[in-house]
Amino acid sequence: MTAVSLEATDLTLLARLASDLSFSDAERRAALLEGGSRDFNAVPGSGKTSLLAAKLLLLARKWPHATKGICVLSHTNVARDEIVRRLAGTHEGAMLLGYPHFIGTIHAFVNQFLAMPVLRALNLPVDVIDDDVFGTRALARLKGNQYFTLRAWLARQANGDALVSQLFFKGADLTVMSGGGDLPGPESKSGKQLDDIKRALSRAGIFRHRDMFAFALVALQSHPDLLDVIHRRFPMVFVDEMQDTSWEQEDVLNRLFDGKAVMQRFGDVDQKIILDDDDAKLLTFPRTGHGTISTSKRFGPRIAAAVASVRISKQPVTGEAPDDVKPVLLLYKTEDVGRVLRHFGKLVMDRVNADALRDGSVRAMCTRKTVDGAVDAGRHLVDYWPAYAQQMNSGAATTAGAFWTLIDQSSSRPTAETLAERAGEVRKALLHVLREAGASVVTELRDARGLLRAVAELHGSDESMQALIRDLVLDAALTGSASARQALPGILYQRLQTLLPVSMTAAVFAALPVFAQAPASVAAQESPTICTVVHAGRELSFTLGTVAIMKGETHLASLVLESYGGKSKRFDLAMALPAIAGVKGLGKLGVTHEGQMRNLYVAMSRPTKFLCLAANAARVDDETCARLVEKGWEVELLT
Repeated sequence: MTAVSLEATDLTLLARLASDLSFSDAERRAALLEGGSRDFNAVPGSGKTSLLAAKLLLLARKWPHATKGICVLSHTNVARDEIVRRLAGTHEGAMLLGYPHFIGTIHAFVNQFLAMPVLRALNLPVDVIDDDVFGTRALARLKGNQYFTLRAWLARQANGDALVSQLFFKGADLTVMSGGGDLPGPESKSGKQLDDIKRALSRAGIFRHRDMFAFALVALQSHPDLLDVIHRRFPMVFVDEMQDTSWEQEDVLNRLFDGKAVMQRFGDVDQKIILDDDDAKLLTFPRTGHGTISTSKRFGPRIAAAVASVRISKQPVTGEAPDDVKPVLLLYKTEDVGRVLRHFGKLVMDRVNADALRDGSVRAMCTRKTVDGAVDAGRHLVDYWPAYAQQMNSGAATTAGAFWTLIDQSSSRPTAETLAERAGEVRKALLHVLREAGASVVTELRDARGLLRAVAELHGSDESMQALIRDLVLDAALTGSASARQALPGILYQRLQTLLPVSMTAAVFAALPVFAQAPASVAAQESPTICTVVHAGRELSFTLGTVAIMKGETHLASLVLESYGGKSKRFDLAMALPAIAGVKGLGKLGVTHEGQMRNLYVAMSRPTKFLCLAANAARVDDETCARLVEKGWEVELLT
């Protein structure tokens, strides 16, 4: 037997190896001591990544093999880095950071052991594996004269660009499909031309991440001996955040390890908010007989009860953290929807002292960015914060006001952003300028993330653009006054001149509409993603965005904004509040309604201290409000 088992006596070592962690309860001890293949379904804030790291520390002490290792797979670099950080802190754990062990993302594992070897065997180069780069190159190739028929067909489709930019290979036969929707028949002329675009980019070494799982299946089909090689190399396998695994990913892992190695999978099935509609029914997590970790160290009993009430699996959630701030249901009238975010900021400052806010994050979340529907406000983020519309299509042409908001470096700008986020906004602003100027370097760019790459491809280096972005990020004097903003177009002309059309003069450049009517005070404008509130002599800035973006985060205080389900034709909080209040259960839900509840479950489980839900007063009845008060909530009508 090449796997290693732990015993109860081994757990006493955790006081030395991971002194800041506590695993005294029966559920966590069972997970640590489990020596066979088993799934563990854990609630938000249960510390499953830390538990996994602690288990690895114990296994490292007893690992006897020089050429066989432990394989640890995660979905994000953040989770991987947390595991590596803990392991690196001890001599025993550090031994797992090199050969024969592997700790990394599922994508990195598949690329290293399966996809890259078979690509080399097929004589296919690998220039880049990146969804955005692939999309840009695919749309650029579409402009070729040979694709006239395809362009005509795409022009009749509502999702034409997405169909081309999201082409991917599926299965060992490398069938061409698209994440943007259904493609025309493979024998049709348009279908053949789409296939040609995909395969031409493959020959050029341009791939999407999903392609690697198709090539992994090619490797397993053409070299069946790889199965033995890999599972013998890794007799123990641990997978973190298993609920985020697609069927493409799980299928590869099952072929490699299922029934051949000890495979333990950790996750929370109720946090799976992005589903592969075609293959979701094939997913197996969590399998029958799975273990559970039902206690959260993140939040207290009242938040735990609310989170449990929208949990599709119906499994319990117990909150073990202090519970000293009541959750709030904030009701608003339709005409007051634009005041919700700032009022939330006041609620936070009334309940949390300045020292705690200095170290803790505050966030506002909504499931939907935008959605159609002839219903009252509270449908999506833009209803609550109209400026968010600027964030939704950074590649589209912009107004002058939006340009100056993006480029603003004034000292009164909210300070919650990182330098990386500021650099991203500056890139967006420069992309808008170059597009309006007709610069060829941005013709094929869909968004600002590819700007530096495009400049490097044109000039052989992106150093000058990097320097310009750096100056605009760090030098507040460039935009901090009316005179500085008046001079900025001239500065940009000098710095961008090699990218501009030869015929463009400084005067024509400065007269571009993107620079028109620079506001006297840019800082007074609303940021697309940051709300700043001044209340009782204090100031608070907090970020807003979608639930999907903030999944995996932990917040001090969280605002969950009601949203409309589109196809479901129901509001998420209108469905959930009677269950949260204990008036009635969720009942039987359709697939789309279950998706809405999963998003609420994720959003409501982010805060450690203060949870606030915002809903249109017209959609919440008096009984629900009264029962919430009985359960220890505050109900407040925004007036």
